[in-house]
Formats: sequence, C-alpha cells, structure tokens
Amino acid sequence: MGLRDDIQTDLAEAFDDDLSDAVTAFTGTRYGVEVFFDIYYYFDSAKFFDKSAYLLKNYSYRGEDDWMLPPGEPLASTLTYTGRGVFTDYSKYELDSDIIDVTDVKLICLANEITNEPIADDKINGYSVVMVNKDPANATYEIQLRQV
Repeated sequence: MGLRDDIQTDLAEAFDDDLSDAVTAFTGTRYGVEVFFDIYYYFDSAKFFDKSAYLLKNYSYRGEDDWMLPPGEPLASTLTYTGRGVFTDYSKYELDSDIIDVTDVKLICLANEITNEPIADDKINGYSVVMVNKDPANATYEIQLRQV
C-alpha cells in the first residue's frame, strides 16, 4: 500500500468510529455540465479546437442573444455527486478578509469517497464551492464553502 492508501484507510476508519458523530453525508450538484464543462475541460488542450468546431457547427445563433440547442438536447443538465466529510469552521489563523470570509465553512472529505471531483461554483448542501484543495498525497479534499 502506498501513502495515499494508508491515509485513506486510516481516515475512513476514523470516519466510521471516532468521528462518526461529526461526519455528515453530502450531495454536490453542478449545473450546465454538457456545454460549459466541456469547454472548460478542453480549454488548455489541442482538443479545444475540435470541441469549439463542434459547438459552432451544432449550435446555431438565432439573433438577439438567443442560442438554439440542437433538437432533442436538454437546455441545461446537472451532475450530482455524493460523499461524506466533516463540516467545520476556519480557525482564526486561517481567516483572511480577502479570500476566506468569517462565515465560510470548511469541508474535509476523502477523495476516494466522492463520486466526482468538485469544482468552484458547485453547490454542496446549500453552500456554494469557492475553492477546492487536495493534500499532496491526493487522499483528501479541503473544500471552501460559502452560503448561497
């Protein structure tokens, strides 16, 4: 077993036993996945040009800022993912008026227990995701959440 597996195994045991009263299941939602996420994903690669050609070919402009989707495709889709973690406040040493507000909440969760990787602007249990950080071993996420 590697370092990441050891960390995830130990934390999963702690989530099940010692921290079970503090662990909360959560559901995350991402809106507009089909169009916006694909563009974001391909932006830094050569595939971006293939994707942009596809979008220009298949999505026609009708005028007056009204884009028409191809027939049969939904206007907006959602991606839902689940996991469990510990919701906690930031310590006074972490609070920064520029990045972290006093009302922000920190979610610490295991990377292997989340069904999809969270990104900024996702919604988790009534909060909006501001920033997502992984530890160096890629075993846990530390997610900054803000009230919507």
